[in-house]
Amino acid sequence: MKVYLKALAFEAQTSVGPTPARATGSRWKSALLPGCLMVAFVFAGCKSTSPSQYVSPRIEGRLLDAQTHQPVHGVNVRQPLPDQNPAVVEAPKGATVLNQPRGVLSGKDGRFVMDSERDLALFRTFGWYSVSISFEHPAYKPLTATYTLSDATNTAAGEPVVKAGDILLTPRAK
Repeated sequence: MKVYLKALAFEAQTSVGPTPARATGSRWKSALLPGCLMVAFVFAGCKSTSPSQYVSPRIEGRLLDAQTHQPVHGVNVRQPLPDQNPAVVEAPKGATVLNQPRGVLSGKDGRFVMDSERDLALFRTFGWYSVSISFEHPAYKPLTATYTLSDATNTAAGEPVVKAGDILLTPRAK
C-alpha cells in the first residue's frame, strides 16, 4: 500500500504543473523561434541572398519618326497587359484603367528608360524570359516590340538591361 501511495503522490506532483527545469526549457524554446526568424530576416536582407528577383529588365531606347528620322516626343512606352491585343485600340472600360501598368513618356530627344522590376520569391526561383513593350502616340501607328534574354546584358549590380536602340515609328495616314 505504501508503494501505491508513493506512486500516486509522484503522479500528482508531476501532473500538477511544470517543474522549474521544464518551465525554463519551455521559455528557452519560445525565445528560440523569434530569434531564428530574426536571423533569417537579416540574411534575407543581404544582397547576395536576397529573396527578390528581377521579373522585368530595364529598357532603354530612342524613338524616331520612320520617314524623317527625327526624335518623337511624348510617346507612351509601357508593358501591355497579358490579355490585351496591341493591334486593337479600344478605350478601356470601368476600373480596368486602374489595372493598366503605368508607362513612361519619351523625352524631347526621343529617349526613354523603363525601370526594371523586382518581385519577391521565397520558395522558388523565377525570372523573365521575354518582355513586350508597346509604343503609343496619337500621330503614329501603335507598335509592339518583344525583347528576350538574348537581347539583355547585366550591369555590375546584376540588373538586366535591354538597349533597344533606335525604334522607328510610322506616322498615321492623314
